[in-house]
Amino acid sequence: MEITEADVNRPLAELVENSREKVVIEDMGDYYEIFYSIEYIVLNFWQKKPALNDKTVLSAYHKLKKDFDGQKKGSLADEISKSVKAVLVFNKIEGERSYTYEEIISCVKYLIKLVNQHRSPSRIGYLQWIQTFFEGNMPITEIDICEYIDKYES
Repeated sequence: MEITEADVNRPLAELVENSREKVVIEDMGDYYEIFYSIEYIVLNFWQKKPALNDKTVLSAYHKLKKDFDGQKKGSLADEISKSVKAVLVFNKIEGERSYTYEEIISCVKYLIKLVNQHRSPSRIGYLQWIQTFFEGNMPITEIDICEYIDKYES
């Protein structure tokens, strides 16, 4: 099964369930596929373009919140949009979980909050947080969390 460029360039509305019911995300695990598809792209983009910072990521998330489809080709927002759409297309083909438009936008809004929570003088606190997650080094205990914050975010 191959997902094509045409698949990921379709409007988001064609790939989601038709419901405008408001969604509040309480557990990222409920939407792990969407969060993974977004943050993996952000991490990858940062590795290719080390000048990327949290402000740029935040800007991309805000653009997606406003308009998930009309992003500048090759931009971070465009790459994220395509990644999420690829998950939606894959799920549709495989008969897996489908999402609503509001669920996708709520995931983006949740990530905006996360970026703001991980602000740091380095201007890459959120990016470091994503990297820590993908490396499997997330702090678990309160002491670990405090040490992480001292090291990367204060």
